[in-house]
Amino acid sequence: MYGSSESGQPAVADPLSGLRKQLTDAYGDQLPTEAIDRIAEESLVEFMDAKVREFVPVLAWRRARQRLRHTT
Repeated sequence: MYGSSESGQPAVADPLSGLRKQLTDAYGDQLPTEAIDRIAEESLVEFMDAKVREFVPVLAWRRARQRLRHTT
């Protein structure tokens, strides 16, 4: 998903681990870790084809947070 880029653009580190940690810190006492992980992954997948990769972690975090708020 992330890493080396065939298009010549700089590679972006995989944000999933950081996203999982932030969401677990915020919602871990309210939801199971498995649910948080699933929502984090789904949110990142939505932005997988984004041309501007720098904002993917922020956009995915916002999307996941919105979903988790509706889950709790």
